[in-house]
Amino acid sequence: MDLEESNNIPNIKSKDKDTVSLGFLTFEEKLICLNEYTFNKTLNEVIDDFNKKNNEYTLKPYFNFGNNFNIYNLSFYAKKDEGFKKIQLNQNIMLSLNIEDLEDTVNFFGLNYGGSSSTCARTNLDFLKIYVNYENRFKYLEENFEEYFIRNTHLIGKPQLNKTRYYLYNKLINQLRIIACNNDDIKKNKINKFSFLDNYCNALNNLYIYEGVPNEAIKFSKFFNINLDKNKITLISPNFPKRFLHSMIFIPSSYIFIIGGKNTKEILTYEISDKNSSYDIYPHQLPRELLEPSLISINNKYIYILENSTISFNIFRLNIPDISPIEKIEIKNRNDINVDQKFFGVVKNKNSILFLGGQKLNMNMNDNISEKKNCFEFHYDTDKVFLSKREFNPTEFIEKTFIPLGDDLYVQFAEYKKDNKNELKMVQFNGKEHESEKSLSNN
Repeated sequence: MDLEESNNIPNIKSKDKDTVSLGFLTFEEKLICLNEYTFNKTLNEVIDDFNKKNNEYTLKPYFNFGNNFNIYNLSFYAKKDEGFKKIQLNQNIMLSLNIEDLEDTVNFFGLNYGGSSSTCARTNLDFLKIYVNYENRFKYLEENFEEYFIRNTHLIGKPQLNKTRYYLYNKLINQLRIIACNNDDIKKNKINKFSFLDNYCNALNNLYIYEGVPNEAIKFSKFFNINLDKNKITLISPNFPKRFLHSMIFIPSSYIFIIGGKNTKEILTYEISDKNSSYDIYPHQLPRELLEPSLISINNKYIYILENSTISFNIFRLNIPDISPIEKIEIKNRNDINVDQKFFGVVKNKNSILFLGGQKLNMNMNDNISEKKNCFEFHYDTDKVFLSKREFNPTEFIEKTFIPLGDDLYVQFAEYKKDNKNELKMVQFNGKEHESEKSLSNN
Protein backbone atom coordinates (compact mmCIF):
# COMPACT_ATOMS: atom_id res chain seq x y z
CA MET A 1 0.00 0.00 0.00
CA ASP A 2 1.39 3.40 -1.01
CA LEU A 3 0.94 5.59 2.01
CA GLU A 4 0.81 8.84 0.07
CA GLU A 5 -1.57 7.70 -2.70
CA SER A 6 -4.03 5.51 -0.80
CA ASN A 7 -7.39 6.96 0.17
CA ASN A 8 -8.23 3.96 2.32
CA ILE A 9 -5.82 4.43 5.17
CA PRO A 10 -7.34 3.05 8.38
CA ASN A 11 -7.84 5.23 11.40
CA ILE A 12 -4.41 4.78 12.91
CA LYS A 13 -4.65 7.33 15.69
CA SER A 14 -4.28 5.52 19.00
CA LYS A 15 -7.51 5.40 20.99
CA ASP A 16 -5.78 3.81 23.94
CA LYS A 17 -3.90 6.35 25.98
CA ASP A 18 -1.35 3.70 26.92
CA THR A 19 -0.32 2.80 23.34
CA VAL A 20 1.29 4.44 20.33
CA SER A 21 1.04 3.53 16.64
CA LEU A 22 4.26 2.74 14.81
CA GLY A 23 4.51 2.11 11.08
CA PHE A 24 7.23 0.32 9.12
CA LEU A 25 7.73 1.66 5.60
CA THR A 26 10.02 1.31 2.61
CA PHE A 27 12.20 4.18 1.44
CA GLU A 28 9.49 4.82 -1.19
CA GLU A 29 6.92 5.43 1.58
CA LYS A 30 5.09 2.14 1.03
CA LEU A 31 3.55 0.96 4.27
CA ILE A 32 4.62 -2.58 5.19
CA CYS A 33 2.75 -2.85 8.46
CA LEU A 34 1.34 -0.78 11.27
CA ASN A 35 1.19 -1.91 14.89
CA GLU A 36 0.16 -0.63 18.29
CA TYR A 37 2.71 -0.77 21.10
CA THR A 38 2.53 0.08 24.76
CA PHE A 39 4.68 2.94 25.90
CA ASN A 40 7.02 0.74 27.91
CA LYS A 41 8.26 -1.03 24.77
CA THR A 42 11.80 -0.31 23.61
CA LEU A 43 12.82 0.19 20.00
CA ASN A 44 14.76 -3.06 20.24
CA GLU A 45 11.60 -4.92 21.21
CA VAL A 46 9.56 -3.22 18.50
CA ILE A 47 12.01 -4.21 15.76
CA ASP A 48 12.30 -7.71 17.17
CA ASP A 49 8.51 -7.96 16.95
CA PHE A 50 8.65 -6.84 13.30
CA ASN A 51 11.21 -9.53 12.53
CA LYS A 52 9.07 -12.22 14.15
CA LYS A 53 5.90 -11.22 12.31
CA ASN A 54 7.45 -10.92 8.84
CA ASN A 55 9.12 -13.40 6.53
CA GLU A 56 10.11 -14.00 2.90
CA TYR A 57 6.50 -14.05 1.70
CA THR A 58 5.24 -10.94 3.48
CA LEU A 59 8.28 -8.87 2.49
CA LYS A 60 8.72 -10.07 -1.11
CA PRO A 61 6.33 -7.42 -2.54
CA TYR A 62 8.48 -4.66 -1.05
CA PHE A 63 12.08 -5.82 -1.66
CA ASN A 64 14.07 -7.56 -4.35
CA PHE A 65 16.17 -10.10 -2.46
CA GLY A 66 16.27 -12.91 -5.02
CA ASN A 67 16.17 -16.47 -3.73
CA ASN A 68 18.35 -15.99 -0.66
CA PHE A 69 16.20 -14.23 1.90
CA ASN A 70 17.63 -13.69 5.39
CA ILE A 71 15.66 -11.72 7.97
CA TYR A 72 18.92 -10.47 9.48
CA ASN A 73 19.75 -8.58 6.29
CA LEU A 74 17.07 -6.05 7.13
CA SER A 75 18.25 -2.61 8.24
CA PHE A 76 16.16 0.03 9.96
CA TYR A 77 16.32 3.77 9.43
CA ALA A 78 14.91 7.06 10.62
CA LYS A 79 14.28 9.93 8.23
CA LYS A 80 15.47 13.39 9.08
CA ASP A 81 16.00 16.43 6.86
CA GLU A 82 15.08 14.37 3.80
CA GLY A 83 17.88 11.90 4.53
CA PHE A 84 17.96 8.44 6.07
CA LYS A 85 19.95 7.60 9.18
CA LYS A 86 20.48 3.99 10.20
CA ILE A 87 19.15 3.20 13.65
CA GLN A 88 21.89 1.66 15.77
CA LEU A 89 20.17 -0.51 18.33
CA ASN A 90 22.47 -1.74 21.05
CA GLN A 91 22.45 -2.47 24.73
CA ASN A 92 23.47 1.07 25.62
CA ILE A 93 20.55 2.65 23.74
CA MET A 94 17.36 0.97 24.89
CA LEU A 95 15.09 3.99 24.43
CA SER A 96 11.53 3.45 25.57
CA LEU A 97 8.39 4.53 23.75
CA ASN A 98 7.12 5.82 27.08
CA ILE A 99 5.08 8.95 26.39
CA GLU A 100 7.24 10.99 28.77
CA ASP A 101 10.33 10.00 26.76
CA LEU A 102 8.72 10.00 23.34
CA GLU A 103 9.91 13.43 22.24
CA ASP A 104 13.52 12.57 23.19
CA THR A 105 13.19 9.30 21.33
CA VAL A 106 11.88 11.05 18.23
CA ASN A 107 14.53 13.74 18.34
CA PHE A 108 17.37 11.30 18.99
CA PHE A 109 16.60 9.04 16.05
CA GLY A 110 14.93 11.64 13.86
CA LEU A 111 11.80 9.51 13.73
CA ASN A 112 9.01 11.09 11.68
CA TYR A 113 5.42 11.64 12.64
CA GLY A 114 2.83 10.20 10.29
CA GLY A 115 0.43 12.98 11.25
CA SER A 116 0.76 16.70 10.73
CA SER A 117 1.39 17.56 14.34
CA SER A 118 4.85 18.56 15.48
CA THR A 119 4.15 17.86 19.11
CA CYS A 120 4.19 14.70 21.14
CA ALA A 121 0.83 15.47 22.65
CA ARG A 122 -1.02 12.22 23.11
CA THR A 123 -4.14 13.52 21.35
CA ASN A 124 -2.38 14.80 18.24
CA LEU A 125 0.15 12.03 17.56
CA ASP A 126 -0.91 9.81 14.63
CA PHE A 127 2.01 7.41 14.29
CA LEU A 128 5.78 7.15 14.22
CA LYS A 129 7.69 5.93 11.18
CA ILE A 130 10.59 3.51 10.92
CA TYR A 131 11.96 2.83 7.45
CA VAL A 132 13.07 -0.65 6.40
CA ASN A 133 15.60 -1.64 3.74
CA TYR A 134 16.90 -5.04 2.67
CA GLU A 135 20.70 -5.04 2.48
CA ASN A 136 22.92 -8.04 2.02
CA ARG A 137 25.25 -7.57 4.98
CA PHE A 138 28.13 -9.62 3.62
CA LYS A 139 27.69 -9.66 -0.14
CA TYR A 140 31.41 -9.23 -0.83
CA LEU A 141 32.62 -12.51 0.64
CA GLU A 142 35.39 -14.21 -1.34
CA GLU A 143 35.26 -17.89 -2.23
CA ASN A 144 38.70 -18.46 -0.71
CA PHE A 145 39.65 -16.07 2.10
CA GLU A 146 43.27 -17.15 2.38
CA GLU A 147 44.07 -17.06 -1.32
CA TYR A 148 42.52 -13.60 -1.63
CA PHE A 149 44.64 -12.30 1.24
CA ILE A 150 47.81 -13.77 -0.25
CA ARG A 151 47.13 -12.28 -3.71
CA ASN A 152 46.19 -8.82 -2.47
CA THR A 153 48.54 -8.21 0.46
CA HIS A 154 52.30 -7.74 0.38
CA LEU A 155 52.70 -5.25 3.26
CA ILE A 156 52.07 -6.17 6.91
CA GLY A 157 52.19 -3.70 9.76
CA LYS A 158 52.41 -3.72 13.53
CA PRO A 159 52.11 -0.57 15.72
CA GLN A 160 55.20 0.03 17.86
CA LEU A 161 54.27 0.27 21.52
CA ASN A 162 54.51 3.69 23.18
CA LYS A 163 55.40 5.31 19.85
CA THR A 164 53.65 6.79 16.86
CA ARG A 165 55.62 4.47 14.61
CA TYR A 166 54.98 1.05 13.16
CA TYR A 167 56.89 -1.96 11.96
CA LEU A 168 56.48 -2.61 8.26
CA TYR A 169 57.18 -6.00 6.72
CA ASN A 170 57.39 -6.34 2.94
CA LYS A 171 56.96 -10.00 2.06
CA LEU A 172 58.01 -9.48 -1.57
CA ILE A 173 61.56 -8.53 -0.61
CA ASN A 174 61.54 -10.03 2.91
CA GLN A 175 62.31 -6.64 4.46
CA LEU A 176 61.36 -5.28 7.89
CA ARG A 177 61.55 -1.55 8.66
CA ILE A 178 60.31 0.96 11.24
CA ILE A 179 58.18 3.77 9.80
CA ALA A 180 57.36 7.01 11.63
CA CYS A 181 53.77 8.14 11.16
CA ASN A 182 53.26 11.42 9.34
CA ASN A 183 53.33 14.25 11.91
CA ASP A 184 50.60 16.21 10.11
CA ASP A 185 48.34 13.16 10.22
CA ILE A 186 49.06 12.65 13.91
CA LYS A 187 48.14 16.24 14.79
CA LYS A 188 45.14 16.44 12.49
CA ASN A 189 43.59 13.20 13.75
CA LYS A 190 44.81 13.52 17.36
CA ILE A 191 46.46 10.11 17.28
CA ASN A 192 47.90 8.98 20.61
CA LYS A 193 50.97 6.85 21.10
CA PHE A 194 50.16 3.24 20.34
CA SER A 195 49.28 1.17 23.39
CA PHE A 196 49.03 -2.54 24.09
CA LEU A 197 45.34 -1.78 24.77
CA ASP A 198 44.82 -0.80 21.12
CA ASN A 199 43.71 -3.63 18.90
CA TYR A 200 44.49 -3.90 15.22
CA CYS A 201 44.36 -6.13 12.17
CA ASN A 202 45.98 -6.11 8.74
CA ALA A 203 43.83 -5.87 5.63
CA LEU A 204 44.79 -5.15 2.04
CA ASN A 205 48.08 -3.35 2.79
CA ASN A 206 46.35 -1.29 5.46
CA LEU A 207 46.61 -1.42 9.23
CA TYR A 208 43.22 -0.92 10.90
CA ILE A 209 43.48 0.22 14.51
CA TYR A 210 40.67 0.29 17.07
CA GLU A 211 41.70 2.36 20.07
CA GLY A 212 41.41 0.64 23.45
CA VAL A 213 39.83 2.87 26.10
CA PRO A 214 39.64 1.64 29.72
CA ASN A 215 38.83 5.11 31.09
CA GLU A 216 35.18 5.16 32.17
CA ALA A 217 34.96 8.92 31.62
CA ILE A 218 35.68 8.53 27.90
CA LYS A 219 32.63 7.37 25.94
CA PHE A 220 34.07 6.59 22.51
CA SER A 221 37.05 5.01 20.76
CA LYS A 222 38.89 6.17 17.66
CA PHE A 223 38.88 3.86 14.66
CA PHE A 224 41.44 4.64 11.96
CA ASN A 225 43.64 3.05 9.37
CA ILE A 226 47.20 3.49 8.15
CA ASN A 227 47.78 3.03 4.44
CA LEU A 228 51.04 1.10 4.61
CA ASP A 229 51.93 1.84 1.01
CA LYS A 230 51.56 5.63 1.37
CA ASN A 231 52.15 6.03 5.13
CA LYS A 232 48.85 7.90 5.33
CA ILE A 233 46.55 7.92 8.38
CA THR A 234 42.81 8.23 7.82
CA LEU A 235 40.52 8.75 10.79
CA ILE A 236 37.48 6.62 9.95
CA SER A 237 35.59 7.81 13.01
CA PRO A 238 36.34 9.30 16.44
CA ASN A 239 33.04 7.92 17.77
CA PHE A 240 33.12 4.15 17.58
CA PRO A 241 31.79 2.37 20.70
CA LYS A 242 34.35 2.31 23.49
CA ARG A 243 36.21 -0.99 23.54
CA PHE A 244 38.79 -2.50 25.86
CA LEU A 245 40.34 -6.01 25.65
CA HIS A 246 38.72 -6.68 22.27
CA SER A 247 39.99 -8.48 19.16
CA MET A 248 39.72 -7.92 15.41
CA ILE A 249 39.83 -10.05 12.27
CA PHE A 250 39.74 -9.22 8.56
CA ILE A 251 37.33 -11.21 6.39
CA PRO A 252 38.02 -10.85 2.64
CA SER A 253 37.24 -8.97 0.70
CA SER A 254 35.72 -6.12 2.65
CA TYR A 255 34.90 -6.74 6.30
CA ILE A 256 36.42 -6.32 9.72
CA PHE A 257 34.80 -8.02 12.72
CA ILE A 258 35.35 -6.53 16.19
CA ILE A 259 34.66 -9.22 18.77
CA GLY A 260 34.94 -9.29 22.56
CA GLY A 261 35.86 -6.67 25.10
CA LYS A 262 35.17 -5.69 28.67
CA ASN A 263 31.52 -5.05 29.57
CA THR A 264 30.07 -5.92 26.18
CA LYS A 265 28.62 -8.88 24.31
CA GLU A 266 28.09 -7.01 21.06
CA ILE A 267 29.90 -7.84 17.85
CA LEU A 268 30.63 -4.90 15.55
CA THR A 269 31.34 -5.11 11.84
CA TYR A 270 32.90 -2.56 9.53
CA GLU A 271 32.69 -2.66 5.74
CA ILE A 272 35.89 -1.35 4.18
CA SER A 273 35.01 1.52 1.89
CA ASP A 274 36.46 4.97 1.23
CA LYS A 275 33.18 6.62 2.21
CA ASN A 276 32.20 4.43 5.13
CA SER A 277 32.65 6.02 8.54
CA SER A 278 30.15 3.91 10.48
CA TYR A 279 29.86 0.42 11.92
CA ASP A 280 27.10 -2.17 12.00
CA ILE A 281 26.01 -4.25 14.93
CA TYR A 282 25.89 -7.98 14.26
CA PRO A 283 22.30 -9.18 14.86
CA HIS A 284 23.35 -11.72 17.50
CA GLN A 285 25.29 -11.15 20.69
CA LEU A 286 28.01 -13.27 22.24
CA PRO A 287 26.74 -15.61 24.97
CA ARG A 288 28.98 -13.91 27.50
CA GLU A 289 31.76 -11.36 27.91
CA LEU A 290 34.97 -12.48 26.18
CA LEU A 291 38.36 -10.89 26.85
CA GLU A 292 40.97 -10.80 24.08
CA PRO A 293 39.48 -13.76 22.21
CA SER A 294 41.56 -15.47 19.55
CA LEU A 295 39.89 -15.30 16.12
CA ILE A 296 40.38 -17.35 12.98
CA SER A 297 38.35 -17.97 9.83
CA ILE A 298 37.80 -21.58 8.77
CA ASN A 299 36.36 -23.06 5.57
CA ASN A 300 35.66 -19.59 4.13
CA LYS A 301 32.48 -19.49 6.19
CA TYR A 302 33.08 -19.48 9.93
CA ILE A 303 34.87 -17.34 12.47
CA TYR A 304 36.03 -19.50 15.37
CA ILE A 305 36.24 -17.57 18.64
CA LEU A 306 38.52 -19.12 21.27
CA GLU A 307 38.84 -17.67 24.77
CA ASN A 308 40.41 -18.84 28.02
CA SER A 309 40.67 -15.71 30.15
CA THR A 310 38.49 -16.76 33.07
CA ILE A 311 37.35 -20.02 34.64
CA SER A 312 36.98 -22.29 31.64
CA PHE A 313 38.17 -22.59 28.07
CA ASN A 314 35.42 -21.97 25.50
CA ILE A 315 35.04 -22.07 21.74
CA PHE A 316 32.26 -20.33 19.83
CA ARG A 317 31.50 -20.23 16.13
CA LEU A 318 30.03 -17.45 14.00
CA ASN A 319 28.51 -18.36 10.63
CA ILE A 320 29.26 -15.35 8.43
CA PRO A 321 26.94 -15.84 5.39
CA ASP A 322 24.04 -17.35 7.35
CA ILE A 323 24.11 -14.65 10.07
CA SER A 324 22.81 -17.24 12.51
CA PRO A 325 23.06 -17.06 16.34
CA ILE A 326 26.51 -17.62 17.82
CA GLU A 327 27.07 -21.34 18.31
CA LYS A 328 28.88 -22.73 21.33
CA ILE A 329 31.10 -25.65 20.37
CA GLU A 330 30.81 -28.55 22.77
CA ILE A 331 34.34 -29.88 23.21
CA LYS A 332 33.84 -33.64 23.18
CA ASN A 333 36.88 -34.51 25.27
CA ARG A 334 36.63 -31.57 27.68
CA ASN A 335 36.81 -33.82 30.75
CA ASP A 336 40.00 -35.46 29.51
CA ILE A 337 42.14 -32.38 28.99
CA ASN A 338 42.94 -29.14 30.80
CA VAL A 339 43.70 -26.26 28.44
CA ASP A 340 46.03 -24.00 30.41
CA GLN A 341 47.08 -21.78 27.49
CA LYS A 342 45.46 -18.33 27.09
CA PHE A 343 45.79 -15.14 25.00
CA PHE A 344 47.39 -17.21 22.25
CA GLY A 345 47.73 -16.67 18.52
CA VAL A 346 45.92 -19.03 16.18
CA VAL A 347 46.93 -20.57 12.89
CA LYS A 348 45.32 -23.18 10.65
CA ASN A 349 47.20 -26.49 10.59
CA LYS A 350 45.48 -28.94 8.24
CA ASN A 351 42.18 -29.79 10.00
CA SER A 352 43.08 -28.16 13.29
CA ILE A 353 43.60 -24.76 14.86
CA LEU A 354 47.00 -24.56 16.53
CA PHE A 355 47.47 -22.28 19.56
CA LEU A 356 50.81 -20.46 19.48
CA GLY A 357 52.29 -18.25 22.19
CA GLY A 358 50.25 -16.51 24.85
CA GLN A 359 50.53 -17.47 28.50
CA LYS A 360 50.32 -20.67 30.55
CA LEU A 361 47.80 -20.68 33.37
CA ASN A 362 49.21 -23.68 35.25
CA MET A 363 45.88 -24.13 36.99
CA ASN A 364 46.68 -27.55 38.32
CA MET A 365 50.33 -28.39 38.85
CA ASN A 366 49.41 -32.00 39.63
CA ASP A 367 48.01 -32.41 36.13
CA ASN A 368 50.60 -34.08 33.92
CA ILE A 369 49.25 -32.36 30.85
CA SER A 370 49.58 -28.92 32.44
CA GLU A 371 53.19 -29.58 33.33
CA LYS A 372 54.14 -30.27 29.75
CA LYS A 373 55.34 -27.14 27.99
CA ASN A 374 53.52 -27.77 24.75
CA CYS A 375 50.89 -25.96 22.75
CA PHE A 376 47.32 -27.10 22.33
CA GLU A 377 45.31 -27.52 19.17
CA PHE A 378 41.62 -27.84 18.38
CA HIS A 379 40.49 -30.30 15.73
CA TYR A 380 37.40 -28.67 14.24
CA ASP A 381 36.45 -31.78 12.27
CA THR A 382 35.99 -33.79 15.50
CA ASP A 383 35.49 -30.95 18.06
CA LYS A 384 38.29 -32.27 20.25
CA VAL A 385 41.29 -30.55 21.86
CA PHE A 386 44.69 -32.22 21.98
CA LEU A 387 48.14 -31.43 23.30
CA SER A 388 50.32 -30.66 20.30
CA LYS A 389 53.85 -31.89 19.78
CA ARG A 390 54.93 -28.31 19.30
CA GLU A 391 56.79 -26.68 22.15
CA PHE A 392 55.18 -23.72 23.91
CA ASN A 393 56.99 -20.36 23.76
CA PRO A 394 55.50 -17.41 25.69
CA THR A 395 54.68 -14.64 23.21
CA GLU A 396 52.15 -11.83 23.63
CA PHE A 397 50.20 -11.27 20.42
CA ILE A 398 47.82 -8.34 19.98
CA GLU A 399 46.68 -9.38 16.52
CA LYS A 400 46.12 -13.04 17.22
CA THR A 401 45.27 -14.25 13.72
CA PHE A 402 48.36 -15.49 11.88
CA ILE A 403 48.68 -13.98 8.41
CA PRO A 404 49.11 -16.24 5.36
CA LEU A 405 52.09 -15.52 3.15
CA GLY A 406 51.60 -18.44 0.76
CA ASP A 407 52.86 -22.01 0.43
CA ASP A 408 51.62 -22.97 3.94
CA LEU A 409 53.67 -20.17 5.51
CA TYR A 410 52.11 -17.84 8.10
CA VAL A 411 53.51 -14.95 10.13
CA GLN A 412 52.68 -12.81 13.15
CA PHE A 413 54.57 -10.23 15.19
CA ALA A 414 54.97 -9.56 18.92
CA GLU A 415 56.89 -6.92 20.84
CA TYR A 416 58.44 -6.94 24.31
CA LYS A 417 61.09 -5.18 26.39
CA LYS A 418 64.56 -6.63 26.82
CA ASP A 419 67.54 -4.78 28.33
CA ASN A 420 65.64 -1.49 28.00
CA LYS A 421 65.26 -2.00 24.28
CA ASN A 422 62.29 -2.91 22.16
CA GLU A 423 62.49 -6.43 20.84
CA LEU A 424 60.33 -7.43 17.91
CA LYS A 425 59.69 -11.11 17.55
CA MET A 426 58.61 -12.33 14.13
CA VAL A 427 56.98 -15.73 14.53
CA GLN A 428 56.67 -17.78 11.37
CA PHE A 429 54.71 -20.99 11.09
CA ASN A 430 55.31 -23.44 8.28
CA GLY A 431 52.53 -25.96 8.00
CA LYS A 432 54.88 -28.31 6.22
CA GLU A 433 57.55 -28.09 8.91
CA HIS A 434 57.37 -26.11 12.16
CA GLU A 435 57.23 -22.58 13.54
CA SER A 436 60.36 -20.46 13.90
CA GLU A 437 61.15 -17.20 15.65
CA LYS A 438 63.41 -14.33 14.77
CA SER A 439 64.07 -11.44 17.17
CA LEU A 440 65.07 -8.00 15.97
CA SER A 441 66.43 -5.28 18.29
CA ASN A 442 65.37 -1.68 17.89
CA ASN A 443 66.30 1.44 19.80
